[in-house]
Amino acid sequence: MKTVRKALAILDSFTKDNQAQGVTDIARRLELHKSTVHGILKALTAENYLIFDHGTRKYALGFKLLELGGRITYGRDLRDIALPVMQKLSQICDEDTTLNIRIEGHRVCTAIAESQSFVRHIIPIGKALPLHCSAAGKVLLAYLEPQEIGAIIDTYGLKRFTANTITNKKRLLAELEAVKSNGYGQSRNEYGKDAAALAFPVFNGHGTVVAALSIQTTISRLNEASQGRFVAEGIKASREISRFLPEALAGC
Repeated sequence: MKTVRKALAILDSFTKDNQAQGVTDIARRLELHKSTVHGILKALTAENYLIFDHGTRKYALGFKLLELGGRITYGRDLRDIALPVMQKLSQICDEDTTLNIRIEGHRVCTAIAESQSFVRHIIPIGKALPLHCSAAGKVLLAYLEPQEIGAIIDTYGLKRFTANTITNKKRLLAELEAVKSNGYGQSRNEYGKDAAALAFPVFNGHGTVVAALSIQTTISRLNEASQGRFVAEGIKASREISRFLPEALAGC
């Protein structure tokens, strides 16, 4: 097979029953050399067609394929719908805003509206990040079925990144319940130093959370006065995005 055909065969090998695969798994299934598979996997990951879990050493389909599928099915994707609202929210709050989706046990940022703030915490687009230690990740977890939440925690664990990272399953579950009760999630110094965020669920036409809209800020800027304003504006913006989704993403 030519390299492109090999790459397509590798992508096609990710199925509902084989959502996460290692190099050896794929090489054996497709009868290819491990070195060949490894090189193609690295290239696909670099272009965000796949994501790599350093803990399990396995690959899964990335957000780029979701984006391409959305273009075919709906003519415009979630990012196109959300970005104007995100830019407006960023201007109002003078903070970066991000759009995040869940892929397996990770959150992936698919779009950013940048602010003019001098001190910012950059969220890389397309990088697989943990769910349990961010506002967006908690929102993406909170609305799943309990058994699915448990399976993700059991599979991916609750790794500590800072002294504030939630590493206790019972405590995390309680916080996820608070997310649903309050209508938003928050994080303070849980993944990176001095990083803080608020996140809000984006629903499709079936009432399913398809993304988390996040306001990225710092511990010092997320104070009692700003939090109330950020929450009000974030809820308003996430609802505005959700209102556009029943027609565009009803099949999600």
